[in-house]
Amino acid sequence: MNDNRLLIISYRLPFSFKTENRVTSVKQSAGGLVTAVKSLDLPASAPKPVWVGCADFSPRVWEKYKHLVNDDFEYVPVFLDKTTNKGFYNGFSNSVLWPLFHYFPSYVDYHDEDLNAYQAANQAVCDKVVELLQPDDLIWVHDYHFLPLPMLIRQNKPSATIGFFLHIPFPSYEILRLLPEKCRNYLLNGLLGANLVGFHTTDYRVHFLRSAQLSLGLAHRLGTIENGQTKVQTGAFPIGINYNLFHDAAADQAVVQERLDLKRSYPDKLIFSVDRLDYTKGVMQRLDALEALLRQHSEWLGKLVFILVVVPSRDQIQTYGERKQMIEQAVGRINGLFGTLTWLPIVYRYSDVTFSQLVALYTACDIALITPVRDGMNLVAKEFVASRQDQQGVLILSELTGAANELGEALLVNPLDEYEVADQLLYALAMSPDEQRQRMITMQERVASYDVKQWATDFIDALLTTQQDEQASRVILLEGDAKQTMLDQYAQAKSRLIVLDYDGTLVEFTTEPELASPTPAVIDRLSKLAANPDNKVLVISGRPEKTLEKWLGHLPISLVAEHGATSKQDGVWIRNEASDERWKETIRPLLTDFASRCKGSFIEEKEASLAWHYRGANQQMGFKRSRELVDLLEHILPSDLRLLDGQKVIEVKSQETNKGKIARQWATAQPYSFVLVMGDDQTDEDMFSALATITPYTVKIGPKPTQAHYRLNDVAQALSVLDELATYTDPA
Repeated sequence: MNDNRLLIISYRLPFSFKTENRVTSVKQSAGGLVTAVKSLDLPASAPKPVWVGCADFSPRVWEKYKHLVNDDFEYVPVFLDKTTNKGFYNGFSNSVLWPLFHYFPSYVDYHDEDLNAYQAANQAVCDKVVELLQPDDLIWVHDYHFLPLPMLIRQNKPSATIGFFLHIPFPSYEILRLLPEKCRNYLLNGLLGANLVGFHTTDYRVHFLRSAQLSLGLAHRLGTIENGQTKVQTGAFPIGINYNLFHDAAADQAVVQERLDLKRSYPDKLIFSVDRLDYTKGVMQRLDALEALLRQHSEWLGKLVFILVVVPSRDQIQTYGERKQMIEQAVGRINGLFGTLTWLPIVYRYSDVTFSQLVALYTACDIALITPVRDGMNLVAKEFVASRQDQQGVLILSELTGAANELGEALLVNPLDEYEVADQLLYALAMSPDEQRQRMITMQERVASYDVKQWATDFIDALLTTQQDEQASRVILLEGDAKQTMLDQYAQAKSRLIVLDYDGTLVEFTTEPELASPTPAVIDRLSKLAANPDNKVLVISGRPEKTLEKWLGHLPISLVAEHGATSKQDGVWIRNEASDERWKETIRPLLTDFASRCKGSFIEEKEASLAWHYRGANQQMGFKRSRELVDLLEHILPSDLRLLDGQKVIEVKSQETNKGKIARQWATAQPYSFVLVMGDDQTDEDMFSALATITPYTVKIGPKPTQAHYRLNDVAQALSVLDELATYTDPA
């Protein structure tokens, strides 16, 4: 990391003020994010990191006691009024986003006023960040409280470098679409203000990319979404823990004493779990599994104890209080059903535990039962693994956690299947010390190698890379000195190739494709360019050859139809690729179905492709149906077929046929000293990519993201440039 200043934005600041007996002190957080940032290899010359968060104290308390806070960071609290903070945090963040993103839609309690509070809180934090921001700062936004924040910052500071990391799952589109459309698009657009969006797992990353495609129509290329002038890169960064902290703590004197006390109190098999009070943690299902085990295997009665620790959380939200009641009733019922005067199967504790107590429980238990119904990562599982210096103990882990992707040597279970969990408990109780050791060693190596420091370093390195990529890939408007240089090189060249798309480049789009015949201005430009014996003019279009022949066949230019399927050379049309078109019989009914469900859309059948046009459909309906069709085709098309998501058209064709391939063939057929390529849509990106090493003059028409080197705003500018080329002579 260079001398960039790091701005961290999270809901909570990493400390709190505590007043006892009229004495105020500061309690520092030992959370993973604090550890991660402190462990970064910041140069000695780097400015102190800035931490922005929402204050849980008053401005008066801050002014009076901020000198007590350590100086590892520069802290900047944002003060929200109580009503806004309640709607923002308890309302939208934890009564809408938390349950929905964890696949509990029935627990969602959506109110417009809570969304308004969420928006207001994000705007307040944005205002503070913009006020603080300096050139070359790196902004790192954390978690679901601030999904819209990247775009809010981007709108104020277009050149800012912004990273976002989501610490909870990102749900599938089918779950996300339960949000009102205005809300869903607000959140997705918010994330698309970041240069880098990070998730715990590849699954969450894919869900986000699919949601951006289906909701906003933004396709991705290798996990990167091009949103306006910003490239939004995505990645999977599974957060780790401070491995050495937990591993070394197992030998601390306080932990050793706590562990001895536990062993004396519970000499038989000990099962342990610790969770924050939350319906996502699967505590009720865990109790059901224990009951199933004791019912089916009475030989374990009196020979095991389950220590269940539940840490208080979000008491002000009704569903959490109800969850606490349900847990306590289940504990009482199971203890009453199986317990005796001298033994109870469950020891239940509803409170916080100290670090020493936690590590003692990790290292004293025989089985760690970590079975959330849904969890973004789950660091408890990694902490348990790290703490086991003795390389003993069995981890039973929910397969619905992010950690399951890394800890495959655990006994993975479906937490909703109480009998499967009971069976794995039985297996774990009987597991040999050798098997425990083999499983634990492998998991420890993995957790140690990708700890929280490595996680933070990888994310920041990736963010810095996006910054460099952004600077390197900025598209220049073809005007002024850039255009003059191109004109001069054109005039000096003795052999020139001019490759042009048709729709959107030479002519404007029309509601009916057949109405887009060339204007006199287009015919004039092409005729003048082709009249120069040093020029070879090539029009590559998705249009059928009959249409191109009708409109442009009388000109002394070369034509390529259907994105490269057929070509006209020396007055003769030839087929470039021999292909099996039996696939049309499968795809045509699908397109027919979509045409019937979207008034104004229609199917165009070409020699080598099928296209579904929706330019004549209602804009909103056409967009929705097009996203459905793209999503369907992406999942069912075989590898030899290709999907083109163009300007209000979805086209299916052979993988072998593309503009890039045919354009490169022409460009390398002879040593041209000047090559110009112009196009406007996704199909033309193939040409820009294929000819990137051959010519600097690849030109995108219109505002969409591109791999081209230059950009023109519209068809009128494209025709103007062609006119200048046709009439320009070298001043020398």
